[in-house]
Amino acid sequence: MLMSPHYQLHGLRLHAAGGTPAVRERLRRILRYKGAEPTRAVDAGADIRLTFDVRTPLEAPPDTARHVGTSARCGIEVWNAPERMVLAHENATAVVDPAGGRAEGQVCPVLLERPAREGQAPLFHLVVLSLGLLLRHRGWVPLHAAALAREGRGVLLPGRSGQGKTTIALSLLRHGWAALSDDTVLLRATGNGVRAHAFRRPLCVEPGAATCFPELDGPGWPASLSDASKWQVDIDRLHPGQSAPSCTPRLLVLPTIADAPTSRIEPIGPKPALEQLLAQSAFFLSSRPEVADRHLSVLRRLVDQTRPHRLHAGRDVMESPRTVHTLLSPLLDADSTSDATSE
Repeated sequence: MLMSPHYQLHGLRLHAAGGTPAVRERLRRILRYKGAEPTRAVDAGADIRLTFDVRTPLEAPPDTARHVGTSARCGIEVWNAPERMVLAHENATAVVDPAGGRAEGQVCPVLLERPAREGQAPLFHLVVLSLGLLLRHRGWVPLHAAALAREGRGVLLPGRSGQGKTTIALSLLRHGWAALSDDTVLLRATGNGVRAHAFRRPLCVEPGAATCFPELDGPGWPASLSDASKWQVDIDRLHPGQSAPSCTPRLLVLPTIADAPTSRIEPIGPKPALEQLLAQSAFFLSSRPEVADRHLSVLRRLVDQTRPHRLHAGRDVMESPRTVHTLLSPLLDADSTSDATSE
């Protein structure tokens, strides 16, 4: 039975075609990991098309392309060409046409013949970055952040890897919060403010976390697609009914690791909050003025609708997982009271 190439992600129609069964299976796993659901074909067509095939040798970026950087996380080089972006790795490339809603990729056979080393699978990152660039052009801003919610009211924790986002997510899940993601969300402006939408289904957890969160121990979690050294933890398997597709952010919390016995949280101004949001979405900041303006507008609106704080996470976060819940709940409850009063 052939796999359907049709998916939906937060109402967007995706078409993902692979030239071989192995490529199609990789695409399916990656898209499901990012929250896309298989669906039947629709006559109206797709909003975004991803096409990847096996090919060798790979095409080089065109002479008109300008090298603009290299992803530190996965070693993918980024090139800007007229009306296109080229993402290049030694074993895979993708040409992204944001305005056309298309990405066409090429994969060397060797990439499909061996497992990813240390979890940094080039095809995984190539597909995710291509999808993010295409979403950005349609007003969906990818943000490196954890997102959790209570009764639809959310807290966003933007930060680079290693800042405690997953630990905070695990702590809040224990106390009844719903989780969108511990790593990546999509921001979308609406008439009622900015909404955050999940852009990675499972948590990506260090196995050592089971020492402080014993509920992790036992189910036999598979290796994460994004980092094979970590566990891919299904939220609803760990805490049934506590995954959420979206929320309205009301708190913006910048996490930092503090060498201190106790944690503390302090309010900050809009400037450092906006700077952090820019830093954690910088890869997707377009050189096209109209797209960049829309990106910045979403971030500014997000800062305006939230109460920005900085969390200095001390050792008590690991020693007493209730710590984060105790610090954040009063802030979210106070915001709820303020909204009720204004009504």
